[in-house]
Amino acid sequence: MMISTLQENEIVQYLVSKKLDQKLMAEIKDHFMLQIMDLMEEDNISFQDAFLQTKMNWKYELEMVKADILSAVMISRIEKNILQDRFRKMMGYAVMASILVSVLLYIRQDLFMDTQMAVLGIICILSGYNFIFRKMNLFHYTQISFHPLMLKNLLAGAILIAVSSIFFENFREAFSVIIKPFFLYSAAIQIQLLYWKARKVNVLL
Repeated sequence: MMISTLQENEIVQYLVSKKLDQKLMAEIKDHFMLQIMDLMEEDNISFQDAFLQTKMNWKYELEMVKADILSAVMISRIEKNILQDRFRKMMGYAVMASILVSVLLYIRQDLFMDTQMAVLGIICILSGYNFIFRKMNLFHYTQISFHPLMLKNLLAGAILIAVSSIFFENFREAFSVIIKPFFLYSAAIQIQLLYWKARKVNVLL
């Protein structure tokens, strides 16, 4: 049995209500349509009954949940799993980048200013591209500072600095050493957020 245009639109409207990423929605829509047609043919039931049964089958995956513990944004569970996996990879890349650059700066401390300028240049280029081609608006830029990955970095940095103040007599020197890796990590996360936003991939921006 074939699904009519009106019925297809009903499926699309239901999936739109789940605030799915466009690529993910297109994939799930195909699964929905195939399952509905199979149910209609095999069980000889109406579209509405098949649609209802398919929604029940997908209830857990499409349940709306918080995107992250530090985010109030609600997304479907299936998209959250994809997003959290993406975030883990981004954090891994950011940690590796910050460690490698920190080691380089430990060897060549005079390169810190050049590193800051290079990082700022990359961020400005990506920001300019996103703004010019309307991938992002001003609201999106303000969201970056409150992104869950940025907040986690800020929280971890605050805890480490607080602990360091207890064990180090010269807190200012300890702070100057500690703050550099966190700055590099934050910059690496911001660059990745801007890059994925330019690619129209969901990163909560």
